Formats: sequence, C-alpha cells, structure tokens
Amino acid sequence: MAGRDTHQLHAVAVVVSVTVSIFLVFGQVAEASRMMNLCSHTAYPSLCQPLVKRITNPRRATHRTIQALEAKTKLAIADAARFKNGNQAIATCYATLGDAVYNLANARKSIRRRDVMALNAFLTAAVSDYGACVEGFIDANQVNTVQNAAVDLRKISSNCLTLSTLI
Repeated sequence: MAGRDTHQLHAVAVVVSVTVSIFLVFGQVAEASRMMNLCSHTAYPSLCQPLVKRITNPRRATHRTIQALEAKTKLAIADAARFKNGNQAIATCYATLGDAVYNLANARKSIRRRDVMALNAFLTAAVSDYGACVEGFIDANQVNTVQNAAVDLRKISSNCLTLSTLI
C-alpha cells in the first residue's frame, strides 16, 4: 500500500512539474510575443528589437530608444565634425544633427513629465532633422559614412516616434 502511495505521489509530482514548466514556457513566449508586437508596429522592426530588449512597456521602450538615438547622434556629430569643412552636405547635416540632439533631450524631458503631445512634437522634429540631413546627401549625390549614419538615425527615429504613439 505504501509503495502505491509513493508511486501516486511521484506521478502527481511529475504532472505538477510538467504543468509548471508549461506555464513558464508559455509565459516567456507571451513576453517575447509582446516585445515582438511592440516592434512589429514600427517600420524597421530589426532596428527596434535590439534597442528594446525585454521591454514590453511602450513608454519605457520609447525612453530607451531616445537614449540610444541620442548616443548614436552624438557619434554621428563627431564624425561629421571631422569632414564638415569644404562639404556643404556634411556641414548642413552637422547642424541638423545638433538640432536633433536638442529635440531628443526635450523628448526625454517630456516622457518623464508624461507629456505625450510634447513628446510626439519633439520626436517629429527629430525625424524631420534626420530627414533634412539625408535629403542633403541625396541632393548632392553623396554617399559617405555620415550619410549612412544619418539614414540609420532617421529609421530609428521613425521607430521611436511610432513607439511613442503606443503610449
């Protein structure tokens, strides 16, 4: 009789552990799905996903993307500063990237104040700044490292604006 009870307890333990494992796996799948769903709203999900790792809250994802965008923009400004003399497209881009940093800083302040309208306005301005930079290179028929960075920044800023609309 005791052997039978031990086997029943063992069977129950196996069933419970399998059930718990299933819930854990489905929980992780659901979390990954939410993250994928957040980035799936953006125009460039492959650029979104590395920036919002494991973040399912649109406000936090937007904040993280703004921070990454600011850092990448400052690197692009440093690169543009080296080549801006004698190249009008890079000089224009250098100026607009500075404007983008200003707009991103204000967007970050707006997100902390939970002012979504201001956040969207500043992000829209940043997207416009990056677009002006890219357009300058298109008009001048130039392809260079600053132009390549500006294209990526424009895409990330577009994603950031999309994420902000999910708040």
